[in-house]
This record gives sequence, C-alpha cells and structure tokens, in this order.
Amino acid sequence: MNNLIRRLAWTLVILEITGCAMTKVQTSWSKPGATPGEFERVNAECENDPGMAGLKGAASYDVCMQRHGWFLIEEPMP
Repeated sequence: MNNLIRRLAWTLVILEITGCAMTKVQTSWSKPGATPGEFERVNAECENDPGMAGLKGAASYDVCMQRHGWFLIEEPMP
C-alpha cells in the first residue's frame, strides 16, 4: 500500500511539472495590410457561409477565412 501511495505521489508531481512546462498559445487571424473593420466584415460573412461540399463548422469557416487572405497565427500566452 505504501508503494502505491508513493507511485501515485510521483505521478502527480510529474504531471504537475509537465503541465507547467507546456507552452500555452493563443491563436488569432491575421492578414497583412487588412483595413479597419475588414476582419469583422469577413468574419461575419464566413460565419454565415453555407460551406463547401463536405466541410462543416470550423473547417468551413477556416477555408472561407483563408479564401479572403486571412491565416491563423499562434502566439505564446504570457
């Protein structure tokens, strides 16, 4: 029983260390040279886009945004 508790404790320590070591990132859409309000306009259009054949939800939205020249970037969170 004592061995089991020791293993469990070490497992929790390792999980805590690796969880803290993982870099958290946030994603956002970017487009060089985008005009003010352009993201809002394209975002609304893509949210209401019926999608392409075979694509639904987030995949359809991503394709629509990319068609308009936007791409996802990942930035580390503070």
